[in-house]
Amino acid sequence: MKKLLLFFMAFLATGASYAQNVDTDSLSLKATAGSFATELNFNPFNGEISLNNSLNQIKVRYFAKSDLALRLGFNVSTDNALTDNQQPYGTDNYRFKDKKNSTTIGVNAGVEKHFKGTRRLSPYVGFDLTFTNKSMSQELIEGESILDVKGGWYQTSYNSNGYPIRSVAGYGFKRYGAALICGFDFYMAANFFFGYEFSLGFDQTDFDEITLTQRGNPTSTPNNYTENSSSSFGPRVMNGVRLGYILR
Repeated sequence: MKKLLLFFMAFLATGASYAQNVDTDSLSLKATAGSFATELNFNPFNGEISLNNSLNQIKVRYFAKSDLALRLGFNVSTDNALTDNQQPYGTDNYRFKDKKNSTTIGVNAGVEKHFKGTRRLSPYVGFDLTFTNKSMSQELIEGESILDVKGGWYQTSYNSNGYPIRSVAGYGFKRYGAALICGFDFYMAANFFFGYEFSLGFDQTDFDEITLTQRGNPTSTPNNYTENSSSSFGPRVMNGVRLGYILR
């Protein structure tokens, strides 16, 4: 029993010494001047972990000072689809081709000011400016009719007589925004943190004018859609739970 008691006391002493060392080491857990940070985003409500944030952007931060960080987020993505059905032979020959292309480029840049907080907690406020451009184009071939679409995508349905009816399936756009940000980083270990942030922001979206060019034997009269826009203002949660890593 005496040996067991001595072992237990030695175990407690070792644990206390380790806890003291960890607490001392926590003084250097936070980012310092010259550090870079990047992060994953975790949404506990749908169980997803993503490299991207809510704006579909890869995000990095550069700490010009230990309490001042520059923010940069960016994304480049493309979306291409092709449907090509044809029967060139026989009396019931036909051709239907639908080729769609889109490219999205987005960037946000800003700055954040960190406050003292605690040894592990680093609260901050910040400001972001955002810009996103999405371009869209389409080529529709129906028999001898060729329709070139710029600025959006069309979808085609047919009435009971087989006459094609087209409607807009999506617009290209340019989006501008600005946001005030409040958040925190909590350092669980050296160079590793989790965090959360929300913002009060404004977005203005100007949708592209759709221009149509008809070639060949037209099957319908093209229509143009112009001067479509939307805007939003209010608080929003950004990026879910952030899991970040510091590169010193």
